[in-house]
Amino acid sequence: MTKKSIDAILEHMKEKILVPILNYLLKFLQVQLVISLILLVILPSWGFALSMLSPLGNIIFTPVFISFLLLSSLLFFAEILHIPNGFLIYPLEKITHAWLYLIPDFNNVFLVGFSKPPVLFIIAVPILTVAVLVHRKINSLKKSIFALALLFTFSCAYLKLINCPSRVIKHIACNGAQVTLIHNYRTTIVIDPGYIGRRISAPSWVEYTLVPEIIKSCGSNCIEHLVVMQPGKMTFDAIQKLLTTITVKNIHLVCFFGPMKKSTARSFFALKRETKKRNVTIHRIGFSQSSIKVSKNFMLTIEPLKEQIKYNETHYPALCLTCNIDNEKLKIYSAKYKKM
Repeated sequence: MTKKSIDAILEHMKEKILVPILNYLLKFLQVQLVISLILLVILPSWGFALSMLSPLGNIIFTPVFISFLLLSSLLFFAEILHIPNGFLIYPLEKITHAWLYLIPDFNNVFLVGFSKPPVLFIIAVPILTVAVLVHRKINSLKKSIFALALLFTFSCAYLKLINCPSRVIKHIACNGAQVTLIHNYRTTIVIDPGYIGRRISAPSWVEYTLVPEIIKSCGSNCIEHLVVMQPGKMTFDAIQKLLTTITVKNIHLVCFFGPMKKSTARSFFALKRETKKRNVTIHRIGFSQSSIKVSKNFMLTIEPLKEQIKYNETHYPALCLTCNIDNEKLKIYSAKYKKM
């Protein structure tokens, strides 16, 4: 083959294969930026974190997702029409198992939380996105992608650097009482006196109420310190759910003594396995006075009281947590100690 013929073949391949692939990737990137800008308005308003891996996940798993939906739909109609469907079940199971096997658990590393945006931001971002798409001077894919990427970058910077509050003290309603949320010096602290585990719905409350409230209020997807002042089966289950939903670095758990019910022990050791898997440190509190140092000027002090509280056959000391923030003194007791 001559050099001219080789060049002609390469040029043909470029026009028929490389150019269409490049155009597809550019269009996909444009659509993904538009979706990300819309999600940047919706998700922080609801208290959900934004995944930085969504563009990569969409381009890789879209064919798999389409195959899954197609097989599921065919299986549904085959079942209704009483058509033999064993040949559909096998590939559907294989796709499902392969999908679950290939998706890694990144421990919420690539999730980014933003505080709730103001109304002006919610109105401005969609308008600017549409303006970029319809503006006459932005008449090419590359210009559109550049403008959308610039808008997305500035929007994220505004939410993370300007709109994010420096200090938050919030009492979140929980089962007729309150769980305290403190955000100070980029450190998020959640204090549960013992109210989370009051009801069987504790894991759902943690996932759908507590976590969105933390993200909306603090713009953070991480709890540096979780203080648990009372043990319990539902409390352990709720904390385990919390670990899978948001990043937790330290758990300060009250020390308890005596035999536990089998169900409680099962939940406790399941929690310990989860903390080990996610490199979460458990600190036992209640043996003596201890403190959590957040900064030079901010510290939580946890002091065990003389009274002992019973939980079934288990007993643990009542605790008193105190701290000073913004000239406001907080004093929180174990939930059952108040009743005593």
